[in-house]
Amino acid sequence: MIESIKKFVEDVRKEMNKVAWPTREQLREATTIVIVTCLVVALCVYVIDTGMTLVMKSLF
Repeated sequence: MIESIKKFVEDVRKEMNKVAWPTREQLREATTIVIVTCLVVALCVYVIDTGMTLVMKSLF
């Protein structure tokens, strides 16, 4: 059991060395894109929700 855990940890270390980590600038750009996309989607949902609310209020 202990040997299998040691083997697992060793394999994880080997695989983590193969990972291509992003630079600080790449991370900043990706984060900005995600935040802007979330804001645009939230704005679209808000506009659609407000429009549907007005339509429903006018019907009833």
